[in-house]
Amino acid sequence: MIYRWFNPDLSYAGYIGENEIDEIAMCWSSPILGDPLPPLSQWRAPTLTQYVGDNSRKSSKIIADCVSSGSMLLINQKSVDALADIWAKHATLYPVILDDLPNEPYYMVVVNTVIDCVDREKSNGNLNEDTLHGRKGLFNGIKQWVFREDEIGNNEMFVLPDSASVIYVTEIFKQQVIEAGLTGYGFVTQLYDDNPIIT
Repeated sequence: MIYRWFNPDLSYAGYIGENEIDEIAMCWSSPILGDPLPPLSQWRAPTLTQYVGDNSRKSSKIIADCVSSGSMLLINQKSVDALADIWAKHATLYPVILDDLPNEPYYMVVVNTVIDCVDREKSNGNLNEDTLHGRKGLFNGIKQWVFREDEIGNNEMFVLPDSASVIYVTEIFKQQVIEAGLTGYGFVTQLYDDNPIIT
């Protein structure tokens, strides 16, 4: 089974950049909103603040082992340690600073494993017609996905060439998250899944 990994931010905290520079850094996957992601050695950890909305009566939400900043997934050190083998194989972890937990390390997950394994004829989504940026035929968003699972092999985590920030994981990843007791992780089998798995 292949899942899309997401953060259920209705239940858990979500973050935005403390200032415009920090927000631009977190929007690296958007050529319109952000700057390209630099190598880890040149990364300046952005400071993020919990988004509670415009209403001053709203309160902070639960800070879990996995939180989000827009489409970016952020994990704490407990998550890093529990899934160290998977991160080492598939991702680069970029440090970020949560202003309400400045002494607790959190990291933005940037997946390096790109597999073009989605069946574009059987999947349902919005196909890009943009020829200018070479994205024609790639999905802007996938509502229902069908994968050619034999092409995934023993990869527990990957992204498609369609989006560097939409992360797909296997049953192995999901089980390791559950067994480690990590919180703030969500898994769906389709974009509109009536029964998401939330830890």
